[in-house]
Amino acid sequence: MNSIIIGNGIDIQFGGFEYTNRSIIERALLYLKTGDFSSEVYTKEIETWIYILHSEVPNFLNGHYDQLAVLNDEKEELESFKRNYSKNVSISDIGFEYYFLLNELHCRKNKITNPERYYFQEFLRRLFLDSIFNKGEINKLYLKFPAKVVNYISSFDNVFTTNYDRNVELATGRNVLYLHGAFHVLDPVYDSNSFRNRLSDKPAEQTPVVKGFEHTFSNAITGSSGAFKLFAANQPELANSAIDKFAKGMQENPEISSQIEEWRNSDNDIVKKLYEAIILKTQEPDLEFSIDYSVNKLKSVEGKITFIGLSPNNDSHIMKVIKGNIKVDTIEFYYFDKRESRDINQFFNNKNVVTESIVDFWNEKAST
Repeated sequence: MNSIIIGNGIDIQFGGFEYTNRSIIERALLYLKTGDFSSEVYTKEIETWIYILHSEVPNFLNGHYDQLAVLNDEKEELESFKRNYSKNVSISDIGFEYYFLLNELHCRKNKITNPERYYFQEFLRRLFLDSIFNKGEINKLYLKFPAKVVNYISSFDNVFTTNYDRNVELATGRNVLYLHGAFHVLDPVYDSNSFRNRLSDKPAEQTPVVKGFEHTFSNAITGSSGAFKLFAANQPELANSAIDKFAKGMQENPEISSQIEEWRNSDNDIVKKLYEAIILKTQEPDLEFSIDYSVNKLKSVEGKITFIGLSPNNDSHIMKVIKGNIKVDTIEFYYFDKRESRDINQFFNNKNVVTESIVDFWNEKAST
């Protein structure tokens, strides 16, 4: 069995500068400067916040935020940030996902709590997703895919992507497995038909999806942390498993049923929501939180996995899942920088590794 994982490199190959990190941030700031957005989606004030975060870069680099990174993954991400940037780095040269780390740590330092903390994070997310979407132009890149590229991708048994766009799906007509979510899939919080919106608080009614900006309310996962992306992707499956066990326990064990019934009037809002979900599950056994991410499928694929257009550093969480899958025996990695070849060989020391130049690949496949 052969599988392929396609990253942002394919969008840059056929979309050019428009889909580089620098362009994503510059376009986002242009939207804010010109007012080319909906204030129901994100607010102009997020522009000032981005500049504040950028002004703090020297303090991040000088270790003033080190004690605020408490999780191991945050510590690793902060060290990575310090390795990659200098105090003179421009606002658009910082990887846009690092802004989520800077935001989190800066909120902690200044004791900014919810709801403001949530809005900073969510507005950053919506802004960058809006910029990546590029008014829908990103979903037209498949029209530039040569037949050689389409045929090559179509030859694989499984097609995964870390991208949010539908280009690979539209080009090949294949069922594409989205590892980080997709622009065309609403996040369950905003989907009025989801299990989440069967609960009494109905968040979709409080935050209706803004027409024309559906992509910013999608289930696309953003963040600098690979561990966070993996956690977010696994959440629906974990939630389904937990709710299923509680519901069965409630039906089969009177003692458990009695304990769960006490949650109905809990002062803890999360516990009350859990109670509601369990009751719904007992009434409608087929009801589930939608599972729209495909990370767990990487744990069961076999044979060879080919990587096209991914960075070993940005997608380390995916690499770790695959490394732990003993059924995958061969890794084929197309590198942009020769150092990536060395890193991949060192990381996948338990598998057969083949590395090739992505430049040579595109010269062959993208030629007419």
